[in-house]
Amino acid sequence: MEKKYQVFISSTYEDLIVERQEVVTAVLNAGHIPAGMELFKAGPTQEEVIREWIEESDIYVLILGPRYGSLNSEGISYTQWEYNLAKELDKPMFSIVLTDDYITEMVSDGKIKPIRLEISNDKYISFKEQVLSSLVVQVNHIAEIRSGVSDSIRDIEKHHSEKLNGWIKGEYYQELEELRRKNKEMSEQLVSSQAKVIDMQEELRDVKDEFIGDLSFESVFKGLNDALLSDEALSENNEEVERETAQVSGGKRREDISEQSYQLIKEFYNKKKQIKSILDWLICYENKILEGDLEIKRRRSNRTILEKEVMAQLEKFGLIKYEDVVLSDSSKNSTKCTVVFTSEGKKFMHLLNRNKES
Repeated sequence: MEKKYQVFISSTYEDLIVERQEVVTAVLNAGHIPAGMELFKAGPTQEEVIREWIEESDIYVLILGPRYGSLNSEGISYTQWEYNLAKELDKPMFSIVLTDDYITEMVSDGKIKPIRLEISNDKYISFKEQVLSSLVVQVNHIAEIRSGVSDSIRDIEKHHSEKLNGWIKGEYYQELEELRRKNKEMSEQLVSSQAKVIDMQEELRDVKDEFIGDLSFESVFKGLNDALLSDEALSENNEEVERETAQVSGGKRREDISEQSYQLIKEFYNKKKQIKSILDWLICYENKILEGDLEIKRRRSNRTILEKEVMAQLEKFGLIKYEDVVLSDSSKNSTKCTVVFTSEGKKFMHLLNRNKES
């Protein structure tokens, strides 16, 4: 999902108007949002406003030129105060530092008077030493500023992405909210499913024999295991897996799903990929049947090849039955029905899971 990062630009103002504009242009060209407070007067209230802007920004960039700047009540320049605040807030940051040759040329071109230079100021020297200890782009010419800004932002995106919140379009936000809602519902269903499995195991704890109807458990197990799906049914299954995994694990949507839910979903889809027999299918879909979350077409003639092959075998052994889908208007017939376990189906799954554990 494309994000725009807010980049706070800090510097002295009058001596660096052109350089600031170069940084602003570079930020805009990179598709992000420049922010700065150079047009506001200094003061206690203004510091509160600047603090809010830096807190809300994703990236901080300093332009260090020929001046240290006016001092605040703490005896340091407002520029250094902003720099220290960004470090305190652990903001991803970098600095554009004008070299001595660059500053000398500014004087030669009349862009700054020699009397206004503060590069010999002790506080400036100390501040510059502090700045040079972090990520710095030193520029000898104004043409180097844009590329330096672009490269630094890309480097921060690569190495500090976890600290970047960014801005997204409203339509993306709505999509994220919908994904969060579905993720919550899925988590609740998984918890409910686990509870149903426990209840089923409790109900069948006192099973005295291992017969499923008139057949032994081993006979049913072998029958389902030997009942291999046709190539057409396997093809349908694989196509379904590809569609579903693309919606959850592909590209931009992946980042909005919790790791726990993603691992459970991934485990389910991995099982689906490995389905070869009716037994494989039954093991994969056990929880969905318990949740009442497996719907198929009511008419057998309209079912997919996979549904026809699977349901025929499960009905043959008496493991499943169908329940009508409840509609708000009971006078209308549903085109689908829900697959549920019969008592023999529950017994079979209980014996199957018990044998796995042993």
